[in-house]
Amino acid sequence: MSESSKQKRERAARVNRPRLETIGLIYAREMRDQLRDRRTLFTIIVLPILLYPIVGMLLLQIAQFTQQHPISVCVIGMEHVQSAATGDIPPLLVEKEIEEESDAPTKALPEYRFADAVSEDVRNVNVTTYRTSELERTGDLSQRSETWVRDGIYDCVICFETPLSGANPMHPNEQGTIGLFYNVASDQSLVARERMASILNRWRGTWVRNRLSSAGMELSVLDPFQVRDVDIAPERTREAAFWSKLLPFIMLIWAMTGAFYPAIDLVAGEKERGTLETLLCSPTLRSEIVWGKLGAVMSFSMMTAILNACSMLVTSTFVFNQIAIGPAGGSMGTPPLIPMLWLFVALIPLSALFSALALAVAAMARSSKEGQYYLMPLMMLTLPLVLLPMLPGTTLSLGTSLIPVTGMFLLVRTLVEGHMFEALTYVPTVALVTGICLWMAVQWARRQFESESVLFGDGDQWELGAWFRHLWRDRQLAATPTVAFGCGAVVLVGLFFGKLAVTEMPTTFAGIATLVLIPQLGLILAPTLLMSIMLTTSLRTSLRLSLPSWRTWPVIGVLCVMLHPLYIQLAGWISTMYPLSDQAAEAMLPFTQQIASAPGTSVILLMAFVPAICEEITFRGFIFGGLVRGGHPLRAVLVTAIMFGISHGVLQQSISATFMGLLLGWIALRTGSVLPGIAIHFSNNALSVSLQRVAELDLPVLNELILNTANGPAYHPYWTACCFIVSAACLGGIYRITQDVDSINSNDALADRVILGGNATDPSLKRLTPATQ
Repeated sequence: MSESSKQKRERAARVNRPRLETIGLIYAREMRDQLRDRRTLFTIIVLPILLYPIVGMLLLQIAQFTQQHPISVCVIGMEHVQSAATGDIPPLLVEKEIEEESDAPTKALPEYRFADAVSEDVRNVNVTTYRTSELERTGDLSQRSETWVRDGIYDCVICFETPLSGANPMHPNEQGTIGLFYNVASDQSLVARERMASILNRWRGTWVRNRLSSAGMELSVLDPFQVRDVDIAPERTREAAFWSKLLPFIMLIWAMTGAFYPAIDLVAGEKERGTLETLLCSPTLRSEIVWGKLGAVMSFSMMTAILNACSMLVTSTFVFNQIAIGPAGGSMGTPPLIPMLWLFVALIPLSALFSALALAVAAMARSSKEGQYYLMPLMMLTLPLVLLPMLPGTTLSLGTSLIPVTGMFLLVRTLVEGHMFEALTYVPTVALVTGICLWMAVQWARRQFESESVLFGDGDQWELGAWFRHLWRDRQLAATPTVAFGCGAVVLVGLFFGKLAVTEMPTTFAGIATLVLIPQLGLILAPTLLMSIMLTTSLRTSLRLSLPSWRTWPVIGVLCVMLHPLYIQLAGWISTMYPLSDQAAEAMLPFTQQIASAPGTSVILLMAFVPAICEEITFRGFIFGGLVRGGHPLRAVLVTAIMFGISHGVLQQSISATFMGLLLGWIALRTGSVLPGIAIHFSNNALSVSLQRVAELDLPVLNELILNTANGPAYHPYWTACCFIVSAACLGGIYRITQDVDSINSNDALADRVILGGNATDPSLKRLTPATQ
């Protein structure tokens, strides 16, 4: 390359490089416009200051309703209670002490209450008693009890249906029965049921103790030891553990919410006001506009999170201490301020991530109203990553540190709780994952602003009938991106409900075959073929069934064998990071047993051939061919890999399949065909289900390659390393063989051939620009 050419490239790079001065001007412009908006000021500043004190006042007012309300209880079979309360049996009910008025002509009928020995709190319990003889004449006792509880006459009914043990002289050893009637639809009835169950259990325990004591037995045999709880954590540590779970959740939710609405106003709102065109026509780069708007959205996201967290912190400290909410029901105290600084450090990358995602999604909206519709699904997809750390037992580990947002949440919680060494171990992993996600989100936002079709899309209203007519009238050889996404959604939704329909694992090979074939043929392949037939004009082109170059097949053949040890190693690492639960392993045991005992040919046909055909034609064929159009290879590879991973039911298998889907997607992109993916997919599944049978052959050559471990057969480490080197060389060979083939451009040209009227073999088609979708 000549010196002048180098200078031209350097000058072009300098021209396209974002300028900090311009980014600062755009940032100041957006911040000034937003701070002039009264709605923004109210949402960001005024609402957090007023919201939490008002909520705190309401909590203090509502706290009085948490006191126990009077409950009404009816006891049927009073004669059994009185006959049982003799000798060594303590009384359940005792008469109330009624103050007689001087002018009372007669003594009132006796009223009863629960004895102090069986109830710690006998207040707020209104007891009504009946003898069995008083109600037997009017119908069945159980039906009467159900009617009273259902109609709300009593909150709970205790019915002594038979004499109690020891109270019946005819049958002294017969066990009595007590019916406890309540209504689960009534909170008051549930409270009454809990209190009555506690009273009856205490009465029974006292009864047993008294009988054993009368028989001369030592009561210590019933209670041989006492357990004394000793919490060795200092009070500040307990308070930090409480706040470390609450504050990060609140801050992440508000950081997410604070990024959404400014992003809508800065993009969709400017479209409505007509100011976005002016900004785009100015001598600024699209990347400068993105960085300036991203900085403004990120600033509002952080301000919203910080102000809400501080206001909630001050208010909840006082309110929760008043109503005794905190660790072990005690005082929460004040949060440790110094460790909480880690939360503000983690807020910076997370706010940037949420802001970039919100900005990219808001760019697709034509109005603020439409932007709100787009951002709500984005919030619902992000919310599980925020809620996952709140689940019991979720701690910081290598597996959780690889989950976006969740790993950062757990890292901050570990730092706040004072486990510094444990947290520092996973800082590189969390930082790497967060950085990759942030880079991808920013690149997505930049691509959205560089696409004129996204920023200035068709403003016509969408009509369902016209859209269906368009799909049929304007059919092309390959699927469009919209049709590809629709096919993926149909397949994944069908698999979801198909898995819910399976209540238990089959115990026969015929049942397992049905379990595999119905999803593969009916839920994966059938929708793909149907959409390909109805919405495209060529099965061969839409399913990417063309033959790749003959020079790639020897390399693909080597990869079919060499990739399996790497897949097994990857699956082992994933199982270590995300262990399979004992319940899941037990549920899958009949499946593995039937596969191990079935004929090898049937197993390979069922578990390797059928999934390879159905899944590859769907994901790397029809869906990939639609998503790659318009010059989006990364979208095609990434989205199809994620869909391919989600289609597998077990988490560990889904992660492995996602990584394998990335590799198969790259091969499908380079070769322009789904056939190499089918071959690799088939060989990988065939070797997986046959590895145990191969190890049992006990051949000298195989014994050098395969180890028998406690978890089953595994490859020797040196063979796995050799396979890695050979596989890397094969992938490099595929790249060199296909480096002169523009598979993206070729796919678009073939898809548009029906419109252009060209010939599929016409060399001029290779020079066509990618079709814009």
